[in-house]
Amino acid sequence: MDGFATRVRTFDAFPKVDSEHTVRSLRGALSTIATYFFALVILWVEVGGFLGGYVDHQFVVDDQIRTNLSINIDMTVTMPCELIHTNVVDITDDRFLAAELLNFEGVHFFAPPQFFRINSQNKEYETPDLDHVMRENIRAEFYISGQKINQVAGAPACHIFGTIPVNHVQGEFHITAKGVGYQDSLHTPWERMNFSHVIQEFSFGTFYPMIDNPLDMSGKITHESLQSYKYYSNVVPTLYERLGIVVDTNQYSISEQHLVIRKDSNGRIYSPPGIFFKYEFEPIKLTIVEKRLPFIQFVARLGTILGGLLILAGYVFRMYERLLRLLFGRKYTERDTEKKDGGLLAAEKKDS
Repeated sequence: MDGFATRVRTFDAFPKVDSEHTVRSLRGALSTIATYFFALVILWVEVGGFLGGYVDHQFVVDDQIRTNLSINIDMTVTMPCELIHTNVVDITDDRFLAAELLNFEGVHFFAPPQFFRINSQNKEYETPDLDHVMRENIRAEFYISGQKINQVAGAPACHIFGTIPVNHVQGEFHITAKGVGYQDSLHTPWERMNFSHVIQEFSFGTFYPMIDNPLDMSGKITHESLQSYKYYSNVVPTLYERLGIVVDTNQYSISEQHLVIRKDSNGRIYSPPGIFFKYEFEPIKLTIVEKRLPFIQFVARLGTILGGLLILAGYVFRMYERLLRLLFGRKYTERDTEKKDGGLLAAEKKDS
């Protein structure tokens, strides 16, 4: 038993070299200092990464059954409110007049280019990162519902805003002129149509006013009366999570088609002009979650990195010494070195 305890006490997984078999030099000291410096930097970075965590992006199949969703709209169209018709229709042939829920306000059209992307293709859009979403996750709603507030008869433009509940299926929300495409007691003359517009907000799901979307702050200006604007969006549910705080929202990609409706020889048109938002929902879900490595995994990772650094530093130093020896000779490399006396070879040399 005593022999086993002695062997355990003397066991060393990493045998050390006796001091009399080592050579000390200025180059070796500098390499040791540099190695320890890089090791401290790596230690600082890894500990900071462990405490701060990391952001994990995953696409998963959306297994949640969703029956309905809301569309948040805030836009201005260059037509009087009394000439505008809004409607929602989906693939199930479910229709309802969006005007019953939206708010209409007579205003003057205003689209300063320094605030709006005018006549752009809306291609420069990036997914909001976790920090931005967590800073701006202030929920809000258009608090006036089903009322036409401050509607001014004869105002040249119409501010349309509100929230529309829709079925969670492929559908379309469109803005057209009254009497065009739908039967109405009022028929809008061609010359009074102008579907120039600016969009302050267009989003799906819970309304987060500070989170940017592809169509936010964009606009289209035209001088054609029979202009058609079509926006095609693919909606992806997106979940942000950090420290138990969950922001469940939706993102979408956008593509556009713009065309001028032509009349036939009889002065009729085959499709109505207007603004059409066509949407469909993807069966996948994007999760953006802040995670942290388990402590055991962190320790193993840190030990592996630091051990690899020490081994690499040893190889680099030996290669550097051999290169100096090849270029300048043995005497140059042994200059300014110090070796302790002792050991079997030193004793034999002294006896001789």
